[in-house]
This record gives sequence, C-alpha cells and structure tokens, in this order.
Amino acid sequence: MNVVNGTGYHDSKPMPATRFAVDHLAVSVHPSRREAGVASAREASAVIRAAIDRDGRAAVVFAAAPSHNEFLAELRADSAIDWRRVTAFHLDEYAGLPASHPASFRRFLRERLVDHVPLAAFHELAGDAPDLAAEASRYRRLLAEQPPALVALGIGENGHLAFIDPGECDFDDPRDVRIVNLDDACRRQQVHDGAFQRVEDVPRRALSLTIPLFLRIPRAVVTAPGAAKARAVRDALEGPVDPRCPASILRRHAGAALFLDEDSAALLKHGGV
Repeated sequence: MNVVNGTGYHDSKPMPATRFAVDHLAVSVHPSRREAGVASAREASAVIRAAIDRDGRAAVVFAAAPSHNEFLAELRADSAIDWRRVTAFHLDEYAGLPASHPASFRRFLRERLVDHVPLAAFHELAGDAPDLAAEASRYRRLLAEQPPALVALGIGENGHLAFIDPGECDFDDPRDVRIVNLDDACRRQQVHDGAFQRVEDVPRRALSLTIPLFLRIPRAVVTAPGAAKARAVRDALEGPVDPRCPASILRRHAGAALFLDEDSAALLKHGGV
C-alpha cells in the first residue's frame, strides 16, 4: 500500500483523511462516520452528474443498510443532481418480505431517498414475488435495458457484497440476479443493524445482484464505516482476493473507491489518520 495524504469533508470545514490504493481500489480513511458518508456521497454525485451530462440520464444501484444513512442523507440533499434523470435500482431484498415490512430494503430506500427526490423511476426487487426465479429474471432484464453507471455498495461483517456471502460467492457467476441462502454471520448482522430482534426472525433466503454485475458497472462507491466492519475491511484489503471474502474482489474493479472511518480502518496496517 502506498499512503498519501488527502482531504476529507465535514460540512464546510475540511478535515484530514488518509488515502491509499490497494491494487486498483482507491481507499480513503476519514476521521468520522459522518465524514466518510459525506465524502462518498460527493463522489457518487460527481459520477451521477457526469453520466447525465454524457448520456442524458443515469441509472444507479443503491445499497440499503444503516452504514449508508449518512451517504443517503447527503446525496438526497444534493441540489446539483437532476434526479428527474436518475433511475434507481437496489442491491438485494429478503425473500418473503413485503415492501411494507420494517426490514424491507425497498422500504428503507423509500424512506431515505426515493420519497425525497423526484426520480425518473425506482425499480423494486420484489422479495415477496410468488416466483423468485422469475423475479430475478425480470430484474435482470431491467438492468440490461438501463445499464447502471454507478453502484453504491457496502461491506458486510462477513465480507459480503450485497447478499453474496462467502459460501454463495462465485466471481464468475453467469447470473446477474440470483436467489441466495444467507449464512449465520450475515443473519446475525441483520440483528446487529436493528432490522430484526432475533436471528430466528431473519429470513434464510434473499434475492441479490451478483459480483460479476458489480464488476461490469463502470463506477462503484463503497461506504463501510464502523468497528463491526474492521475485520472484513482488513481481510478485503490485506488478504488474498478470494471468494471467502467477497469484498476482496473490489481490488480488481478499476472504477471503485472505498470510504472508511477510523473505526472500520482500525485493523489496517496503514489505517490511522
């Protein structure tokens, strides 16, 4: 890793950040969760605006997780984005949950983004569809019709991307959207995040976009704050590129940027700021 100094953000007052690269992946470590979220939102905004300027529209895949609260709050307040030209997709959804369920990712994104900005469209991945395979195919077709310019990702406590857990990870998966089984670590994270009270309440299956799709999307903005992500971040950046840590594949994405705070970077050799 080659460490250089850079600049982070905190409202109007810049704060110092550490920047380095791991293979193709650009990494920045910010003093706080808030600053990491603001910096990642500003990066995403630049990508969205550039796509609109170039193509007249932009399709974006959004993550739905508490780690993205600051990111989404900053992004929805950005008046420089012409949201009428933005089509939104999302990464994943629990199998069997209606959109009205408090833990639904469709509901999460509606409450934190979709209901606040005049999007051209929000394409929902219906985890409660009667035929999950047919729903995966439908969503794949929508993504093919409007190829995203940007994907907003997080990193799970077990290193997952979207709901692609280590046991489900295939860097050469031929599918763009698939049915997955959630491992125990992933299901425990949903309790840690406050989505469910007990592990027993967390669905065992979900629909998820896949890693090969993420690699084809030109730009990826990855926001992963918090101490609970520190081990996964270390494994992704300092371990091998291996399906046992799905997030490690980000190092092979030529257009990806990872935004950390001090807590999530705490186990990195060069993580301090």
